[in-house]
Amino acid sequence: MSDAKTSEDNIPSADLEVQIPSADAGLRRVPDRIPWVVLLIIIVELGERFTYFGLSGPFQNYIKNPYNGDLPGALGKGQAVATALGDFFKFWAYASTVLGAIVADQYLGKFKAIVIACGLYIIGLTVLVATATPASIDSGHAFGGLVASMVIIGVATGGIKANVTPFCAEQYQNTAGFVKTLKTGERVLVDPDLTVERMFLWFYWAVNIGALSPLITTTVETHVGFWLSYLIPLIVIVIVAVLFILSNKLFRKTQPQGSPIVDAARTVHIAILERGFEKAKPSSLQERAKLDNYAFASRPDYTDYSVEKVKTGVTACKLFLLFPLYFICWTQIWNNVISQAGTMALHGTPNDLLQNLDPIALIIFIPLLDFVVYPLLRKYNINFRPELKITAGFFLAALSMVYASVLQYYIYRSPPNSIHVWIQTPIYVLIGFSEAFVVITGLELAYTKAPESLRSLVSALFWLTIGIAAAICIALAPVSQDPYLTWMYGSLGIAGAVGGILFYILFGRAFDETVVVDAIQPTRTIIAGTMARDSIVILGAGIIGLNVALELSKQGYGRHVTIISKYLPGDSNAEYTSPWAGANFSGISGSYPNALRWDRAGYLALMGLIDRGADEAKYLSKTQSTEYWDEPPSADKIGSVTEYLRDVEIVPEESLPENVSFGLRFTTITLNAPAHCLHLRSLLERPEYGSVKFQRRSVTSLNDAFISQNTKVVFNCIGNAARSLPGVQDAKCYPTRGQIVLAKAPQVKENMMRHGKNYETYIIPRPLSDSTVILGGYLQKGDTHGQVRDDETESILQRTGDLFLALKSSETEVLRVAVGFRPSRDGGARVERQEIKAGTVVHNYGAGGTGYQAGMGMARDAVDLVQDVLQSLAQASKLQLASQRVVRVPPTSWLNLPPDPE
Repeated sequence: MSDAKTSEDNIPSADLEVQIPSADAGLRRVPDRIPWVVLLIIIVELGERFTYFGLSGPFQNYIKNPYNGDLPGALGKGQAVATALGDFFKFWAYASTVLGAIVADQYLGKFKAIVIACGLYIIGLTVLVATATPASIDSGHAFGGLVASMVIIGVATGGIKANVTPFCAEQYQNTAGFVKTLKTGERVLVDPDLTVERMFLWFYWAVNIGALSPLITTTVETHVGFWLSYLIPLIVIVIVAVLFILSNKLFRKTQPQGSPIVDAARTVHIAILERGFEKAKPSSLQERAKLDNYAFASRPDYTDYSVEKVKTGVTACKLFLLFPLYFICWTQIWNNVISQAGTMALHGTPNDLLQNLDPIALIIFIPLLDFVVYPLLRKYNINFRPELKITAGFFLAALSMVYASVLQYYIYRSPPNSIHVWIQTPIYVLIGFSEAFVVITGLELAYTKAPESLRSLVSALFWLTIGIAAAICIALAPVSQDPYLTWMYGSLGIAGAVGGILFYILFGRAFDETVVVDAIQPTRTIIAGTMARDSIVILGAGIIGLNVALELSKQGYGRHVTIISKYLPGDSNAEYTSPWAGANFSGISGSYPNALRWDRAGYLALMGLIDRGADEAKYLSKTQSTEYWDEPPSADKIGSVTEYLRDVEIVPEESLPENVSFGLRFTTITLNAPAHCLHLRSLLERPEYGSVKFQRRSVTSLNDAFISQNTKVVFNCIGNAARSLPGVQDAKCYPTRGQIVLAKAPQVKENMMRHGKNYETYIIPRPLSDSTVILGGYLQKGDTHGQVRDDETESILQRTGDLFLALKSSETEVLRVAVGFRPSRDGGARVERQEIKAGTVVHNYGAGGTGYQAGMGMARDAVDLVQDVLQSLAQASKLQLASQRVVRVPPTSWLNLPPDPE
């Protein structure tokens, strides 16, 4: 399903605004409409849960009680065996979610995995029905059939549970919030995060509608027999499977992505050996000369970014470590509490009927939460954060077990069958309320915190915690019988409470995320209609292309941007220049007007980011700098930079080194180039930045950059390839070879540079890099020699040591020597619009060694060149929708470029 189609399916009925003025800060947040296709998946899940609970509901009686006894039964194995087998079934079913995730994420995709799981369900239930007939029970085949069906159905359950929740959530594609006016006149912020929350609430509501099936199957077991109580779920799962298969073309499907789980395991292995994910990144391995130690790390798809994604997935899994302490309480209502009911006064009520109070409580409680409780909390700005919900759920489950313990105490002290069974009601209701906070929130976190390629796996690991709890309960089987039940329930209550306390201590405020609208620029119109994801293409993922994406994202077009490039942030290749840069603000640029203007814009913007503590400034640092020129720079250059540089002073002539004619001291900006590029990619992929899409792709001509009929604008940021790429072939372009030394030098705290006629000497400390510095270097025009030259390495070390004598101490450790090619151009960088047959192109390349300091100004100019095209695309969206969408505005960390100098 395309993005455009998804957008149409979710158009709110009210008129939408075109701008978010700053006066709208603090708007009430509301969820969006859920796509109708999600209802189909919810119906399928309802049917699957009907099947699961319908067949497992009678298990306790089927296994525990003898055939033709006072209570319904078949096998007569007793309570301990019945509880242990029931727990085994839960353990196997939820442990199988990992298998289901592997099959989906790595081989088949979620849709096909669910279809196969439905087939296994049908096979397993057929075996169960056939062996649950009176003839099979009398002949002794029932027990073997039960075990076989448990194994098959357990695998089927795992295949569906691991995939159905992420498959459901993936049908909703809106990632940016927007403002709309309700019929009442109130302006509200439509928040996609709340939409996902609502989706999971109603998904779980449907689950509990299905979980009412024991009302039917336990009644049938009493009045007809177990074979019919199992035949009913078989019929339902057949209907569900047919409906799901027939709906195939309506669903949005994500394809399996190679071997993400195996690759993630290998990444985790490297991280363990290197004692941390940061040290497992290839950039860090290269700096420490350890990249060759791991064959997997040498693969082109093993990048800093891929390691960061795995780290995110592992972090998501940590959240579930304490969930087994909750689920050992939850599990009791499906076995031991049913047996407890059998010792009470039933008065015609089946002893396994009351388990249905759990889903009934949820069926009532979930709409109450969605329509009353949560909106009321938001109205009064009370942030019921995810960790608070989960903690509350733990305590409710603990309270349920305490109640069961007290009730069991009085059962032991009272005459047999004298306490009415309905006194058990609070046990089920408290557990039901707890599920609304623990299970629903856990499912939401499993989806939202996991990388896309590992969503099924992380969801599976969430469900696996039920399996672990079931395994613990198997170990508790010896005390899951008289006379130990009072203490057993009480101990579980204590475990649940301790789990809640530990969860809050470990993860308190871990997920406190809000939608920010108060950083909007009221003069900007933020557009997001039905423009396609690839309406805007950026060719090249170096610092120039990344800055263009940021500028587009700031103006609200991020969700319609695709960046295509042979190399992406996290890669290491001499052709991919940006990660090799010294990356600072310096006087290396030329003196022509555009260069001076872009320098000014870049310096002020970068300083502004640092001053505000913006997200984009994570790998930026204010650093004292001294720069020398062997030949005097132009008056225009000095006149321009001294107007805006901070703490600027001209070095007195008597303080200049030998053969230096001019010196300048000021506060500069230094950047950790590879980390900064990777960080920008991570930010751009966030929903609040528009979820910019990155695609590893090579093109054979400029026309190839128009990757679909939807592409209207291409920003050509290809750097050195501009000289040879058909459709560009700019003869003014040339590579400028540079060779640098990466060294560890904790004694270096300042930036130092010396600009010579035929050389550049520079010492640039890298922020957040464990005291590493870039030592350089060379500016070798047209030199394409890609190998390190040892004599140049010696020259760099000599020149930088002469410039800063402390570098010659034993503290300096050379980590690596590298070569890169700056994308240079005679006459300066090209920022120019061109119309070709395929569409509109904006050329933005040729910055040479000034991409980090000039890139932001260049990006603003490039985007401004096509404002008419961007606005026409937005108008086309307006005609299609008869309204416009407004993208959620990013927080105060967003880039605000300064106005042009006079």
